[in-house]
Amino acid sequence: MYIDPVNSGGPFIKYLIDGNEGGIAGRVLSFLGKLDDQQREAVIGVIGAALDYNSFVAGGRYLGKLWLRDAETSAWHVLLASRRAYETEDDRKRFLEAWSNA
Repeated sequence: MYIDPVNSGGPFIKYLIDGNEGGIAGRVLSFLGKLDDQQREAVIGVIGAALDYNSFVAGGRYLGKLWLRDAETSAWHVLLASRRAYETEDDRKRFLEAWSNA
């Protein structure tokens, strides 16, 4: 399994040039969301091994899990922030009404 822009659904460079960070974040989340448990463990292992090279106190597998969780959370924050730019006052009112009725 290779994790790079080619097989994760890019056109990453076009997204960067056009300033569409939300597009990249959406692709990252889509790619990571499609990983099965075995693939997630492989990603955690590879990243953890790279981070475990005498750099940190915690073990490699734990560091890999933290890195993957941070990547997902960061992508979600970027995607959410890019969506909020297009919300209207009516969208916010509908959200607050739904939240108060929940």
